[in-house]
Amino acid sequence: MRRIIVLLVLAFLLTASASAEDETGIDTDVLEDGLSAQAGELMPEVSPNEQSGFWDGVKTVFFNAFGKTGESLRSGLRLCAILIAISTLCAVVELTPAGKHSGAISVAGALGISAAVVGTFQTMVSLAVTTVQEVSAYAACFLPVMASAAAMSGSVTASTALYAGTVVFVEVLLQLISRLLVPGVFFFLAVSTAEAALSSDTLAEIREFIGWLISKSLRIVLYLFLAYMTLTGVITGAADAAAVKATKAAVSGMIPVVGSIISDASETLLASASLLKSSVGVFGMIAVLATCLLPFLRVGIQYLLLKVTAAVSGTVGIKSHVKLLKNCASAMGYLLAMCGTSGLLLLISSVCFMKVVV
Repeated sequence: MRRIIVLLVLAFLLTASASAEDETGIDTDVLEDGLSAQAGELMPEVSPNEQSGFWDGVKTVFFNAFGKTGESLRSGLRLCAILIAISTLCAVVELTPAGKHSGAISVAGALGISAAVVGTFQTMVSLAVTTVQEVSAYAACFLPVMASAAAMSGSVTASTALYAGTVVFVEVLLQLISRLLVPGVFFFLAVSTAEAALSSDTLAEIREFIGWLISKSLRIVLYLFLAYMTLTGVITGAADAAAVKATKAAVSGMIPVVGSIISDASETLLASASLLKSSVGVFGMIAVLATCLLPFLRVGIQYLLLKVTAAVSGTVGIKSHVKLLKNCASAMGYLLAMCGTSGLLLLISSVCFMKVVV
């Protein structure tokens, strides 16, 4: 009789273990449905349930995204040519007897440079805000799946803490960028233009403070997030490991005959959930890259071309205009940092979820 009971329990556990990967109760299809159309075009042919190579996926996303940056490069080169022409023209006019002692050249050049770049900045600002919103929207479908898979693998406390922390910081970043940093970038440009036109030290100090505020805000959010995820992952991961170990020991010792079998089967179930967590995590990280990489490259191209423009104009241009071009490049760099930080938060979160393996 005892052997019959053991065989029945063993058959039941083996059945449950075999179907654990397919019938986990977690809807992984939402990870593909939650991708934007643009990100979906960059993704490789992988499924959230498949064990796929991370670096192969990254290479696919990168090459697909790089092939779509042609228009950004062409528009950036056009802007570069216009800015160099304005800077050179103002420098030539200033060399004439009429323009040598006239402040109108500085004012006209500053306004011309600002007018030339404002259209590009509006496009890049919209792109940066849209990217952060898409990352936030994807986090809303990716994080619950990742947290569920982590909880099934035994990391119940850690998954809850990591999920809550990531949601809070992603929302804080979204609100910070839309309400403070984006207006700050336009204010930075306006003050930089006025500084170039009037050569005011007071405006230079205001411009430096705005730039400091934008950069420090992004760094503080990222530092706090890293500190939270590190401490939470270590503490809750250790607590979950101890809890699972104690539960296995209790089940094995308290249940006669089949206790050890149930304990061994539970390890199989936890291993299956850990594999699911790994595959979902890799897919999610590739999806986040697909969401952020193309906007990051587009903004990055504008940033690099503005840096080149400032360097070229520095050989012939008026000092105040060259400084304005450098400030425009700095403002584009702030937008680049916004795009990168939003994706970095979710990538770090994915790594933390994948590391709390019991």
